[in-house]
This record gives sequence, structure tokens and C-alpha cells, in this order.
Amino acid sequence: MIRTRLLISSLLLSLISLGSGQTQESVSYHTLGLDMELLSYGGSMGGYYGFHISESFSLDVELDWSIIESNDTFSYYNYYNQPVVINNRNLSFVKLMPGFTWFPFLESMHPSMQAGVFASVGPIWSLNTEDDEPFLDRWKKVETTLAPMVRAGITLRILSGQGSAYNFRLGYDYASFDQVIDSRQTYKGIFFQAGMEFLHR
Repeated sequence: MIRTRLLISSLLLSLISLGSGQTQESVSYHTLGLDMELLSYGGSMGGYYGFHISESFSLDVELDWSIIESNDTFSYYNYYNQPVVINNRNLSFVKLMPGFTWFPFLESMHPSMQAGVFASVGPIWSLNTEDDEPFLDRWKKVETTLAPMVRAGITLRILSGQGSAYNFRLGYDYASFDQVIDSRQTYKGIFFQAGMEFLHR
């Protein structure tokens, strides 16, 4: 927990220092986007908002819903060709991740392609429902747990014209809960995110 707090503090300090160094530029605009993710422990989809202080620096907020997969879940077909799932886990995460994106190589790259780095830290809520109930019935009893999440990595933005762009991110995320949820207490790993953003000046 101490290492997580130190990492969060260092990310916040980096955000403040980078933001203060970019505010002298007068360009500012907003973007909205949708994204999908492949996680080491499942998949996500959601959206994000970006406030661009300059062409090379933005403050971002992500809101994602993740479906978590368990390592010990497997399925097979019975004699009547019906699917049977063993050790089924119905677990979801809701993530709210404020952070920043920085493109330090704008002057040396093609105007339509931007490469940079990103980092974010925020709360993650686990929604643990009944494992062997129909979809609607499983939500009658939901166990929720809150934990901090940290993620960082590299990003590539490809401008497509008409105020839109394609975003691709490759990074690493880490979240550790105070208790074991389903089969794990720590959820971490490499993730790949693909999204599309739209300019909103």
C-alpha cells in the first residue's frame, strides 16, 4: 500500500510539473472519445474526455466498464450439445481514471501522426455478483469493493481529418484490493486500448 501511495504521489507531481510547463501556449480545446481494451484479465469498453492545454499536452478522464475473466473457468459441451461452464465468475470493474497524455515529439514527426506517453491513477470499483444465476437475477446481490488503480504506457494518435483521430495505447495497469475477490487480490498486466476521439472546441 505504501508503494502504491508513493507511485500515486509521483504521478501527480509529474502531472503538475508537465502541466505548468505547457500552459504558456495559447492553444486549448476539448475532445471526446470511445475506447475498447484488451486486458490481461479481461476486456473493457468506455469513453474518455480530454482537455488539451496545448497541442502536446492534455488532461484526460477515462470511464470504463471491464468484464473480468478467471483463470480457472472453462466450458465444455455435454451429451445434449449444451454448453456447461465450470467455476464461472461474474465479476466486473468500473474504472474512473484521471490522468495526462504528453506528446514530446510533435516537431520531429509527421503532422498526422503523434507518439507520446500517458499515465493515470484513480479509483476502481469491483462489482461481484452471483456466479450461477441468470443475468438479471445475479444483480440482486452485488458485493462492491474500492481500490486504487495506476496505469501508464505509450500512445499513438493518428489524425484522420474532419476533427477526429484514432488512438492506440499499450500500457501496464495495477490494482490491489484489500481482500481476495473471486480468485485474486491483485489485478495487473499489459493492456492494449484502441479508441476514436472527436474534436470539440
